[in-house]
Formats: sequence, structure tokens, C-alpha cells
Amino acid sequence: MAKRVTTQELHREIEQIKNNQLTHLHKCTHDLWKDVKDNRKYFEQRLDRLDNRIFWVLGLTVSTLVAIIGVMITP
Repeated sequence: MAKRVTTQELHREIEQIKNNQLTHLHKCTHDLWKDVKDNRKYFEQRLDRLDNRIFWVLGLTVSTLVAIIGVMITP
């Protein structure tokens, strides 16, 4: 014969499931936040290095252009 489930038992099981699910979601969210923070730091460092390289190339290009124009202007 099938066991009858009382409303109190059902309520306890629902509360247990909700508590476990909320704990799991909190842990997953915290881990995801940490990973995103680490990735952001990594990409900020990479972008800073890329910015420095772009400015160096731009500076060399402008200085070369100024030097060429200077040679052309002077007789």
C-alpha cells in the first residue's frame, strides 16, 4: 500500500529543497563573480599593453613623418 504523505512532511521537504537550491545558487553566483573579476583583470592588463604598443607605433610614425617633412623643407 502506498504511503500517505502529510502536509507537514511535504512542507519540510519543500523547505529543504528550497534551502539547498538557494545555497547552491549562491555558491555558483559567488564562483562566477570571482571568475569574471579575474577575467576582467586579465583583459584590462592586456588592453593596457596593447594601448602602450599603439602609442609607441603612433609616436614612431609621427616622428618619422616629421623627420621626412623636415628633410624636404630644408634646402
